[in-house]
Amino acid sequence: MTREHSLRIRLTEDEKSRLQYAAEQRGVSMSEIIQDYCKRLKRPPKKNKDASP
Repeated sequence: MTREHSLRIRLTEDEKSRLQYAAEQRGVSMSEIIQDYCKRLKRPPKKNKDASP
């Protein structure tokens, strides 16, 4: 799957440190930590194209 979107976020020094530590412990990038978390989130319900607004 090609990643087409980027996201810029602001973190405190502590949040960045925690994210960096988690990535180092797993041997992955900080982006992969965020991507893995997003995969665990529920998908939004599908919109019914036939329903009127």
